[in-house]
Amino acid sequence: MELHDEFDGFFERVRHNLDFISLTSDLRRNNISHYIYFVATGNIKLITCTDSYISLKNHRRLVKVSSCSCGELTREAARRIFSGESTYEQFYNELAYAGVFKWVVDLHSLTRSYWSKDNHLLHSENILSPVPQRHAVA
Repeated sequence: MELHDEFDGFFERVRHNLDFISLTSDLRRNNISHYIYFVATGNIKLITCTDSYISLKNHRRLVKVSSCSCGELTREAARRIFSGESTYEQFYNELAYAGVFKWVVDLHSLTRSYWSKDNHLLHSENILSPVPQRHAVA
């Protein structure tokens, strides 16, 4: 149970400080290879390097996920959270509005993928540098 509480603590911390790099390091250090975040419930499924599963239950209110999905709204929600323009709560609400059912993080390939209810990929990004760099125009 102690490890379960530690994982809960990792995700609780990232909800407040938005330090996804530290979350990635903490999970990798604990032999987690992937995690799936379910937008409607906030529940998380952790997959270990040995293909075991650990489920984390969230106790926040349920969020209705739109049946119409939009890749552009998904990209914009991701851009806003990773550039520090929104809170974690705003992020998952924006994803629900964009029709994101879940996001999957692959800690080996360092990617985050956002999926609709009908299992269509809406957006994928690198977890270390998710916000595209803006190039200055001379």
